[in-house]
Amino acid sequence: MCTYSTPKQVIVEDKPTGRKGGIEPDLFCIFKGSPFWIEIQRNQYTEQKMQAKINLYEEFFFSDEWQALHWQPEGRSPIFPSIILITPVRYAVNSEHIRIIQVASIHELMEKYRSSAKQQREGKPRSSASSGGIKINLT
Repeated sequence: MCTYSTPKQVIVEDKPTGRKGGIEPDLFCIFKGSPFWIEIQRNQYTEQKMQAKINLYEEFFFSDEWQALHWQPEGRSPIFPSIILITPVRYAVNSEHIRIIQVASIHELMEKYRSSAKQQREGKPRSSASSGGIKINLT
């Protein structure tokens, strides 16, 4: 990550709910201006287990507790972080409320958004419509 930009507000093994059984991402950071919760999955899990993990993020989203986290921007609307799943396996997980990005590495993430930004500059339509209107600054 630091190869591309130094992340800010880095919290290793973040526990934003403050309780066991809530979301427990491996890392929280603000990277290139956007907040992320990062889950690193080296072991292969079932689709159901991964979706259950996403469901916990959705529960936290609907709790509105995240709006008061210390890193939220002052004077602007609160932002719910995107979730980056760093895993060699692609899981069929989804959420209509939060952004989930699955990549094998940060390098893949940067390449994905670099080509997306290039397409937008050239006036080409984006190939990924999964953002639901959420803007992520990675370029």
